[in-house]
Amino acid sequence: MTTASGGLVHPEHILDLLEPYLRPESTAPAVVDPAGSLTYGELDRTTRRMAAALHREGLSEGEPVIVHARLSGWAVVALLAVLRAGGRYVPVDAAFPIERQRRTCQLSGAKLVLAQPGVPSLPGPWRAVDVGSATDEAPPLAPPVRGPAAYTYFTSGTTGEAKPVTVPAAALAYSTAARLDYYPGLVDGFLLCSSIAFDSSVAGIFWTLASGGRLIIPSDRPVNLLAVQRAVARHRPSHLLMVPSLYAMLLRSAEPAHLGSLTTVVVAGEVCPPTLVGRHFAVLPDTALYNEYGPTECTVWSTVHRCAPADSCASTVPIGAPIPGTTVMLRRSQGAEAVPPGMIGEIWIDGPGVASGTGAYRTGDLASVGRDGLLRFHGRADDQLKLGGVRIELAEIEQALTGHPGITAGAVGRAGTDPAHARLVAFVVAEQPVDTRALRAHMLDRLPAVAVPVRYVVLDRLPTQPNGKLDRRALNRLASDC
Repeated sequence: MTTASGGLVHPEHILDLLEPYLRPESTAPAVVDPAGSLTYGELDRTTRRMAAALHREGLSEGEPVIVHARLSGWAVVALLAVLRAGGRYVPVDAAFPIERQRRTCQLSGAKLVLAQPGVPSLPGPWRAVDVGSATDEAPPLAPPVRGPAAYTYFTSGTTGEAKPVTVPAAALAYSTAARLDYYPGLVDGFLLCSSIAFDSSVAGIFWTLASGGRLIIPSDRPVNLLAVQRAVARHRPSHLLMVPSLYAMLLRSAEPAHLGSLTTVVVAGEVCPPTLVGRHFAVLPDTALYNEYGPTECTVWSTVHRCAPADSCASTVPIGAPIPGTTVMLRRSQGAEAVPPGMIGEIWIDGPGVASGTGAYRTGDLASVGRDGLLRFHGRADDQLKLGGVRIELAEIEQALTGHPGITAGAVGRAGTDPAHARLVAFVVAEQPVDTRALRAHMLDRLPAVAVPVRYVVLDRLPTQPNGKLDRRALNRLASDC
């Protein structure tokens, strides 16, 4: 069954987009990683066998299943097997710190775990599913079971406490169909550089499999840029999604000729600095660059902007317009009244991608709409500071920082527990020696004096989380040590 949302016709279950390609006779390549490759036919048979093993263990529709694995082809098989068995997967990256792995497993409420061979087991009240006992002759699932939910991810939220977000299979179907509708052409080869424990992996996995394309996994460590460069040169992918800071590193380190197969690059998860847009078009003038925005609670993405070279000269790169079928509203902090055009308001998102299914979702993010009708991101409401009576967002300070010539990446750390008296320290990555006096003068030309950082520290690279996103807690610790 299909549903129309704002002119977008999409299936009601993610499997409806994948099953046409999962045919036993298909020899088209589906998943490639350093250990080998799988065709769509092999992917079909392997996931059916694994799903049959889950059913033998008594899996019920909608029940959570822990997938304990590193980023790999095996992990993709396990995620898909859970979906075809009617369950919802809870990904636990075995490369993450042990305590984080244990905490995710405990919070999941799962009774079953699919564990990648060779990954150390995590003791707990869950039992490992023996997929080795299932043979090629095991009865296939016909048809695969369409459970109500697709997956559960845990976000840190604003408090640092893990919060579960369970996404319905229908919401994932909508999100993936919106990609197929918005982006030109199908994915031929997608370079997956996101941990399975972060929902940015969802975009690559399901967009690719719903296109009949190749999912290319360079390494079990998403930030292994050497492996990424080798995979690009060997497999010639057409699509890539990265956080902006990681993509900036790739552009600096890779041979431009090796990236020439890319037709589409997507950056998401962080603010996209204008300097990155300039660097992209200098290196890859014929490759489309898109800036996506969206919270986990709204199924990966909610707005998108196709970047143009002119964005490199702007103060802010837009996050664009709502994706097909989604509505974005900017409201005052109380949430009832819309803000006038040009004013900053809190982003509320409504549409079939909202995981809760209970109406518009309040993101806690700030944005404005320019005269061109495009949304521009202004940071988190809880990152908004009031310094010397002036209200300002961290994102605004960081945009001014990265707008300085020669600065390839920059971020701000806060020292002190009182936001009204925070001491701001700027951390920058640069290709050449930094004249901190000139940088401070640059900042004073663009910001109120109270919002200008008191110190400027040059780093080889900014601290990041396992998915490549900026690690703000680490920045604040560094700022406190300065």
